[in-house]
Amino acid sequence: MEMTANKCIELFAENVPGIIIQLSAIVNTINSGENVTIAAFLSLAISLLTTGFISATLSYDFDTDPKQRAIFPDFYGYVPDAASKRATLFVTMILTSAVQVLIKGIFVAVLGSVAMNYAMVYLGGEMIFYLGVKFVRGDFRYWVPVPGAAGFAISLLVRVVVKFVVDFTCCMQLRHPKEVGGLYFTMNIFSPLIGLTLLLYIEDGQISTAISDLCLSILPFLGTALVILVGTFFILIEGEYRKTFFSIETGGQATRRTFLEGDDVMKQDLFNNNEVHWSPIRDKVEAWVKEGWATWEEEKPEWFTDQW
Repeated sequence: MEMTANKCIELFAENVPGIIIQLSAIVNTINSGENVTIAAFLSLAISLLTTGFISATLSYDFDTDPKQRAIFPDFYGYVPDAASKRATLFVTMILTSAVQVLIKGIFVAVLGSVAMNYAMVYLGGEMIFYLGVKFVRGDFRYWVPVPGAAGFAISLLVRVVVKFVVDFTCCMQLRHPKEVGGLYFTMNIFSPLIGLTLLLYIEDGQISTAISDLCLSILPFLGTALVILVGTFFILIEGEYRKTFFSIETGGQATRRTFLEGDDVMKQDLFNNNEVHWSPIRDKVEAWVKEGWATWEEEKPEWFTDQW
């Protein structure tokens, strides 16, 4: 939990904003008729790969964690066992995130070069739509077990941070039903590419010719690279986990299903989740606890701690 929070905050507050600033500076330099230095491009490349590495590490570490695989075996396990495949998959994840943040960053930087309001409306509109979908589906409350107004505030903050990180980095871990969800995640992979393409073809002269020509020249390469990388990722992962990228399951549904269909190791994780997620099956939870308590006190399973 701490690792995820720290890395998401780093991506949200440092890495991605830094890349947007770098790209905006490059766009402004080109608009002013000056040449962009090699150092600027090198700095951008390092930032992209660093962001990709953080995103890939977060996803890789979660998926290969034995504890996570034991509790959520139908979600964690897509990283193959073969060392060569693991290495190739990890590099693919780094490059996918790097290309994704580059495309999205260019989109935002170009919009901002026309009018900063355009970029803000675009990002804000996406966020409002996403939060609206979460509300309509009854999936706004985050899984962290914090009740009341504090829980609502935490949910709003985390939803915004996670949405922003997913949009820019394509972090595979955040496709989890308790985060943005599989189908939304997958649809979101290509939305910046489509958006940038439409912007360049429908704009009415507000974007400078130099920027427009440059973007149109690199767009086919970026699009092809993204398609190849995503395709390679899906080929390399274990086949049974591809469905998790198209799931429409909410966080609450995933929590309840894990309890109803899982063994005791999977069921016990229920209490690490917000009560809102499992209150519809409270009677089943109470029955399970009453039935198993005496046995657990005698056998002392690893998860049956004083804290639990």
